[in-house]
Amino acid sequence: MKNDQNISEVFRRLHAPASSKLDERIHAEIAEAATPSGPELTFGQIIALLLRNKSTRYTLATTACLALLVVLVLNHSTSSAFAMDQAIEAIKKYRAIHITGYYATSNSPTTPLDSWGRSDAAGQRLEIGLVTIGDFTTWTKGGKTYTYDRTEKKGCVEPSIDLEAWYGPKLLSDLAREKDYQAVEGDDPATGQRRVVVTCSLETFAGPRSCLLEFDARTKLLVGAKSWTNLKREGYPQCSFEKILYFENLPDSAFSFEPPEGTQFTDAPLEIPEAILPVLSDPKYGISADGMTREQACQKILQQLADAAIRKDLTRVRQLLPVTSTWSDRMLSGSGEPDETGTEVVKIGGIEQTGSSKLGPLALVPSWIRYQDGRVRENWTVVQFRETDQGTSCVVAIPRGYGLDAKE
Repeated sequence: MKNDQNISEVFRRLHAPASSKLDERIHAEIAEAATPSGPELTFGQIIALLLRNKSTRYTLATTACLALLVVLVLNHSTSSAFAMDQAIEAIKKYRAIHITGYYATSNSPTTPLDSWGRSDAAGQRLEIGLVTIGDFTTWTKGGKTYTYDRTEKKGCVEPSIDLEAWYGPKLLSDLAREKDYQAVEGDDPATGQRRVVVTCSLETFAGPRSCLLEFDARTKLLVGAKSWTNLKREGYPQCSFEKILYFENLPDSAFSFEPPEGTQFTDAPLEIPEAILPVLSDPKYGISADGMTREQACQKILQQLADAAIRKDLTRVRQLLPVTSTWSDRMLSGSGEPDETGTEVVKIGGIEQTGSSKLGPLALVPSWIRYQDGRVRENWTVVQFRETDQGTSCVVAIPRGYGLDAKE
């Protein structure tokens, strides 16, 4: 792929964090605030060293050998009394995080990643972030997301925050609710430190994911992680976190990035993963759009989806948002926390951007929802239109980022 396609491909996959290196001034400013997540050599680093040996990469990528490696690293491992609630409580005092590691791209399974993120005051969502994967740097500014391609010397911009560089309480809580969640505790022979290894898998809007997370048994903080784009931890991990640092806070200057003067920015292409097209094409999902403009149809289906979510009508949610059709009730309904529970649809906006997939036209639409904690949040959603012999219909494809809290 070239040019905009390159940028959009990396953009779609940035649900795994990565970020650009800060200059010496920024590093000096924040160094004193850093809290190391663990010793220099982590479980993830041991695996990375082995993966650099070409003759062992494909063997270690299999599920069976990964399981064996876990046993080797965690000597005398036992079922753990570790509860994710402990990790959630431990991370609550930190609002910022720095992750370094590797990310799998089409060109290399070990493309360096570097990520800086700061959460909102509630510690649930990313407020500001800066990410680098190889030649791409992505950052947030003014509620928008920018990506710069050093190779092509050009950039693109999204109208929302479409970057997940904060791994806080919400994500950990979601993982702990999965039915295949397991925790094993043991000693890391390389460091002598007590470790807890957690494995789990889940369905996401970007497709299936599986994870292997390493926690420090003493601090309860996440110190390393790997994730795969399948449910069985097969093949190369899409991302590998080798070192994690936590900060109580970081200034905005830690997340600043200035592309070369004169860089041209265009709208990021509006696309959706091809993997979800089969379920979106099923006529049993969605609503008829006959007799309506596309904007009217978008507003109607998004209003219905929001109303169903507020009522906890999960059957209707799945019918309008079919990517969730295989999700468990527990996963789909969320944690029920006040900052996740919608109470009112404030406004459904107009179409802000258009695109297309193999099924037909795409539309990006903002909406504003009031939550139980009183805040109004801006959400962005992609609607897929389908034109067949039976008429025109539409279905909600995926969420596409979010905006900053709205001021009334």
